[in-house]
Amino acid sequence: MYHIIFSADENYIKYTAVLITSIVKNTNKNKFYLKENKYYFHILSNFISDSTIKKIQGLEKELNDIFPCIIQIHILSDKNFKSYPISGAAHSSKLPYYRLKLSSILEEQIDKCLYLDSDMLCLCDIREIFTINLEGKIAGVVGDPGSKKFKIKFKEYGKKKVLYFGKNYFNSGFLLINLKEWRKNDIEQKCENLASKSYYIKAADQDLLNATIKPQYQLKLDFSYNFNIKTLLYVICKNEKPNRLNYTREEFIESAKSPKILHYGEKPWKFLKSYTDLQGKNINDYWWQIAEKTPIFNKELLEQKTNIKDHLLYSTLGLELLKAIKSFNFIKISSLIHDTNQDKCFMYNVQIIHNEIFGLCCMLGEIVLYARRNNKNTFNVLLKAFKIINEFKKYANKIK
Repeated sequence: MYHIIFSADENYIKYTAVLITSIVKNTNKNKFYLKENKYYFHILSNFISDSTIKKIQGLEKELNDIFPCIIQIHILSDKNFKSYPISGAAHSSKLPYYRLKLSSILEEQIDKCLYLDSDMLCLCDIREIFTINLEGKIAGVVGDPGSKKFKIKFKEYGKKKVLYFGKNYFNSGFLLINLKEWRKNDIEQKCENLASKSYYIKAADQDLLNATIKPQYQLKLDFSYNFNIKTLLYVICKNEKPNRLNYTREEFIESAKSPKILHYGEKPWKFLKSYTDLQGKNINDYWWQIAEKTPIFNKELLEQKTNIKDHLLYSTLGLELLKAIKSFNFIKISSLIHDTNQDKCFMYNVQIIHNEIFGLCCMLGEIVLYARRNNKNTFNVLLKAFKIINEFKKYANKIK
């Protein structure tokens, strides 16, 4: 049996359905990794309506015609996480913490499971992951591509303390878990104990797991198993700068040539276009190809697709910011932040943005929109944009 866990609220169920469909459709019926040849998909949620439950049941029925699977729903409550702070990634809901309870949810006899974020897409026969030997390790993990500036702020014996992370910081969107070792090391309780003392946790469950699963209990897996699509724009590897992606440039390129699980930063249901892969294809197209084939949910997904405009706004705002920086037009940068009336005028320019810089423009557009939401000034936008542009110039040409 292959136990795979997801977290999803009512709105995210349809995206989880696409991921589940990608797993089933990429299963090779002629290859048997384990004798117990069935998927058990577990969805952790705070609420799922009766109508959505019926859709999930329909999805399960149709996918069973392709490969045996069972979809189980586990409803939890934020009340179960009273001691967990509302901050960072858990600023509006405690759903990100739900995966920390998976050892209590799954039956005792289950010795291995795989957790996946719902904004992923499977491109391989996922059963190969379950053949990985985790003997003596708590979890198989994949390094996070961001800078290791995440931290947990907590109080202990009346004193404020800060816990910092280093090069082994992993992304919790993919976790191959040895449940025997997880329970033996009491990971669930350790996370709760640390959370109860914390008043700020930026990356929610991810930070807690990095704090409680020490490097000697981690099995570092290939980056292809949790391939963050933003790295297609540019990535800084460990042999180029410390405390960034904990893989060499050579290891990264091999993963980029044939990623096995895509992890979307720019969500395909918001961005029809973002980054280009090494084959020259828009990475978001892969997701929509599966969405079109997702039983039950495909109709509403395709209807949603017709109204997607985020990629237009982000990319064109980013293009205008890029042009303003190149011409040292600080008045223009200020107007991008404060004058939202001009947004519609910019959006006609999207067709002229080359694929090579489209993702860069999206990223720069996010800086402008973040400044609007958080009342940041021109200087703040300028500094962030300069950093991204300089890193792009230095590292983007090393990907291919």
